Amino acid sequence: NLGFGDSDLKKLIAEGYKTNNHVYSIINRIAEDAASIPVVIENKLSDGTVEVIEEGDFYNFVHNPNVDNNYKSFTYQSIVYQLTTGNEVQYGIQGIGSKHFAERWNLAPQYITPKVNKTIVGPRASSYKYNYDGTDYPLAVEEVMHLKKFNPDPADENAVMGLSPLQAAYKVLVASNEIITADASIIKNKGAIGMLSAKGGKDGRPLTETQAKDVDSSLKKRIGGGGNYGSVKVTTGSFDFIKFAMSPQDLQLLESGVLKLRDLCSIYGVSSRIFNDPNGATFNNTKEDNKKYYQNGVLPPLENDIDYFNRFFVPGWSERDNTNYSVRLDKSKIEALQADQKVEAEKDKILMDGINVVLNMPISAEGKQVLLVDTYGMTEEDASLITNIETNEEQ
Repeated sequence: NLGFGDSDLKKLIAEGYKTNNHVYSIINRIAEDAASIPVVIENKLSDGTVEVIEEGDFYNFVHNPNVDNNYKSFTYQSIVYQLTTGNEVQYGIQGIGSKHFAERWNLAPQYITPKVNKTIVGPRASSYKYNYDGTDYPLAVEEVMHLKKFNPDPADENAVMGLSPLQAAYKVLVASNEIITADASIIKNKGAIGMLSAKGGKDGRPLTETQAKDVDSSLKKRIGGGGNYGSVKVTTGSFDFIKFAMSPQDLQLLESGVLKLRDLCSIYGVSSRIFNDPNGATFNNTKEDNKKYYQNGVLPPLENDIDYFNRFFVPGWSERDNTNYSVRLDKSKIEALQADQKVEAEKDKILMDGINVVLNMPISAEGKQVLLVDTYGMTEEDASLITNIETNEEQ
């Protein structure tokens, strides 16, 4: 019965990301792909237009959060923490005499202890203590961007921290680790695949120990090596071969490891086929899996990270530069999603071509409006606006 405080977050990291190859593969790939999606920095001007920022102090802050990290390495860390512990804890260091943050650093959530105030809307952190290797670092809430996955139980003693996906799947994680351990034990202890047993000569006597060693050495020379793969060898000796078969229980144990991989993939919203599960793998499935991988696995935690960044770190910079900054993902660089965007662009073109055909018809403006509403799903207001603009241009 785990309460999942800071010590239990350490347990999840130790038993999950650091030990279980399935968990590591899933989280590592999602974090790497998320960190590889570029961001666009924008400033919304007073007239409503948007300019793209490609240089300057804020641009450098986004792309170089601190002296040790660039945007990609920092985002990788953030997503790993979020997917492993259900939390991101980022420490912001403000510029001297300013409200903006000049640096940001990822802190390990398993070493964070919040001081909790209980309120009617749930527990709130009034301050934090960061402790590792025996040293305490007090932190004010104004210094900490704390992203947390929703914890549905406000009475939980650690409810101010987010719910780790691995906490929800802890029994699956334990079972997966047991299977991996058993798998290694089976392979380690399985040894030879069979044994040659001499039937004996005319006198019926078995081979001596020396003769057995000679036969073993000769057999390895004759059948060993890649050059003998698939070949058939013949011997003049009189032997029986005793095969060491893997038990049905061993086979079921190894096969159940794939089921646990599927369970672990499901908590992160991705298909196990992406992680070497051959079940149902086809070209079309691969394309669809990749698309859903980004839609359900990569983008949700990354968009959550970007949203928290815009709310916590950006306002101080906007105030400093008298701007209205924001950061967004450049999804046009995600190849797996471009096919859908191409289809949508083609649909938009067909729609516009159809609207232009209606606008060029030799019928009244009222007739055109009816066609635009009935055929192309426009609102009456939009249809009236378009036809009126077209009529005024003709005049």
